[in-house]
Order: sequence, then C-alpha cells, then structure tokens
Amino acid sequence: MSLESSLAAVEVVVVDEKELSAFTRESQHFRVAFNLFRETAGYVCILANTTVGPTQSWNIGQAVLGGHLVRMFKLMRFAMEESIERREEMLSVLIRLIAECVINLRYLILNGSPELVRSYLAYSLQHEKELASLIRTNIKDRGGEVLPIEERMLRSIARTFAKSQLSEDDLPAKKIRNWGEKNLFEKAKAVGLGDAYTAIFGGPSRNVHGGWHDLLQYHLEYDEPGMFRPKLEFKRPRPQPIYSLTHLIAETLEGYVDLLNHPGLSEVADRLRDLDERNYTASDAHERYLVAKHAV
Repeated sequence: MSLESSLAAVEVVVVDEKELSAFTRESQHFRVAFNLFRETAGYVCILANTTVGPTQSWNIGQAVLGGHLVRMFKLMRFAMEESIERREEMLSVLIRLIAECVINLRYLILNGSPELVRSYLAYSLQHEKELASLIRTNIKDRGGEVLPIEERMLRSIARTFAKSQLSEDDLPAKKIRNWGEKNLFEKAKAVGLGDAYTAIFGGPSRNVHGGWHDLLQYHLEYDEPGMFRPKLEFKRPRPQPIYSLTHLIAETLEGYVDLLNHPGLSEVADRLRDLDERNYTASDAHERYLVAKHAV
C-alpha cells in the first residue's frame, strides 16, 4: 500500500468549536478525545511501516527507533480497547507504558548516535548475559552435564546477541544503571518533558505497581475513618490523559519525520501539525466545559 493510500485511509477527525461548546456531558468530550487518539494511532502505524533508503529493511539504529513506534502502536491499540470497555484502571497502566515509550523515542531522536544506540542495546541485554552466566555456573556445578532446557536457553541467548550485533564480552563488567547515562526522569527533562513527567508517568506508575493510592482511587470504597469496602466496578476514563498523550505522540512523530528528512513525508508532517492544533482546540473546550460545570 502506498503512502498516499495509507494516509487516505486515516479518518481525519472534524473538531467543531461550536459543537464542542454545546456538549453537556463529559462522555461527549471523551468521544472526541478517543477519535483524535485513534487518528494519531493511524499515523504511528504508517510511520512504523515506513523505510527511507534503497531497502525495505532497517539497520540496527533504525530498528531501535522503528521498534519503539511499533511498540507504541500496539500499546495504543490496547489503550483504545480499554477506553471502549470504559476501564480507567487498565487504561492508566497503559498510559504509563506509552509515556515511557514516548520519552525514550524522543530522547533517541534528539540524541541519536551509534554510541547511544549501543548503550541502549547493552543495557537491554544485561539480563541475557546474567542468565547465560547463571546457566553456565549451574552446568559447571553439576560436572558439565547440560540439561536440554539449558541448551535451548543458551542458543536463544546467543541468537539474541547475534541479532543485536553484540557479544556478551561487549557488555561492560559493571552493571549499567541507565542507558545513555540518564534515568527516565532525566531523559524526560532533556527532551522538554520534565514538567509533564509527574502527570504522564509519575502518577500512572502508582497504578502499575498497585500502591495505596491506586487502591484508594480504583479498588476501595471509603465509608468512614478506618472503614473501607471493595469496589469491583471499573471507573469510567476521562478525556484529559488522552488529550495529553495525543499531543505528546503527535509532537514526537513530527520529530521522527524531521529526522527522516524525506520530502515524500511532508504530507505526514502537515497532517500531524493539523492534528495537534485540533487536539488543542478540543482539549481547551473540555477545560472550559469543566470550569462552567463547577461554576453552576
């Protein structure tokens, strides 16, 4: 399928300010947020299937970037499914995963270099190296006998290193704490998302790990001091996180298009800028709706 036909298949969401101002329920705003998010997923999918150059394949550096887009698209599909099912509990977990994907991709786009890609790969392959070392230690301790499962696992680890164009010896002896020598918050600050970090990542992280705030927010009914009941119903998702993610993803995709620097992608860039403007209009209308609602 050509780029033109792929773009034609993406439904452009009409955002009418007059219609938005007439909304009387938040569910109407959520429908708009969802549709804009779905449109964004279409552009993610298109760019995840785009190659620039003489071949239809990615090299290692391109694969790290493109792989993030593929992961992002799949996570967005899950997020849309949870939105349709009206399950904010699961959606909040996916928002955290998508946010991390956005931060990592933006950092790779901004600071892309063979050294950074190598750091990313080495950090990611540490588990495989540690597992291979443990297996070899167990084999040595039993006098050289190799169990079938160990043989299979060592072959799998060797294939992973070969595909990554690295060997176990290429990884430093000292454990790598953070690829690119920055933790996720530092990466977020480096790409201009420091202020948004708490909202798009820090908060949803509590929902991933099941902290007390997650239990209070989603899974318990508060009766009175020291008294709680189970809350088995799912909570209806709200538009704000979806609008925020749509903006961040559209902005990130614009950076990716700029990095590819191919004139054939100019229409994609135009679509993304227009999408971001429509998303802002819809998000602003929702905020005005909330202000008016609480003023009554």
